[in-house]
Amino acid sequence: MYAMLGTRPDISYAVSKVSQFSTNPNTTHWTAVKRIFRYLAGTPNRGLCYTVRGIAGGFTDADWGSGDDRRSIGGYSFMLNGASISWNSKKQATVALSSTEAEYMALTQAVKESIWLQTLLLDLGARGHSSELSNIYIDNQGAIALARNPEFHARTKHIDIQYHFVRQHVESKRIHLAYCPTSEMTADIFTKALPQPAFTKHNLGLGLIDLSVHRLQFNEHDTGSDARNPVLEAREESTGEGRCY
Repeated sequence: MYAMLGTRPDISYAVSKVSQFSTNPNTTHWTAVKRIFRYLAGTPNRGLCYTVRGIAGGFTDADWGSGDDRRSIGGYSFMLNGASISWNSKKQATVALSSTEAEYMALTQAVKESIWLQTLLLDLGARGHSSELSNIYIDNQGAIALARNPEFHARTKHIDIQYHFVRQHVESKRIHLAYCPTSEMTADIFTKALPQPAFTKHNLGLGLIDLSVHRLQFNEHDTGSDARNPVLEAREESTGEGRCY
């Protein structure tokens, strides 16, 4: 839990999943916990790497009805200077009747976090960074349309009023929504167990790299070497970022 909250957003989904059984675990749950420990033991140098220039904004996603109780898992991540500064993976409080509704409820949590982060950065005098965090990317066109439509329809009147405050901030232009393809949705790592290629890709998207590679980068820079590291090149191609500093 300490690692997940501090520097390892890549284990957020796994930790939130096993935490649901902390009051009455059995051998299956203990096996899952040991797998998390083995993963951390095998990646001790992995950490968040912030760059001078890099992707910024929020990503939010939800996996509809994935739980045994049919409640969805929602998650978000906010990026600044190429790496995550805030992330969350949590089971939603109510059952969503559609994927659009599940994404809309996940978007609500992301909007609340965005507003808090914008206020914090404004207090710190970082106005430019504050505006960057007003952009939220989501991979569900229906949820975007629902947030931008001020009218209440029969299909959405059952949704709790707390979720509709998203519309207020979209109308006031404090929050800007944009579509992001599912294959590029970084927050997908917070909603479900992913195959290894997708998991690795979204790790790079979160700004998680092997810090031993990062130290090697500095050594090459100090010695004047022009050789490029394939891991860093893969990250640049995935995120559009430059080298780490």
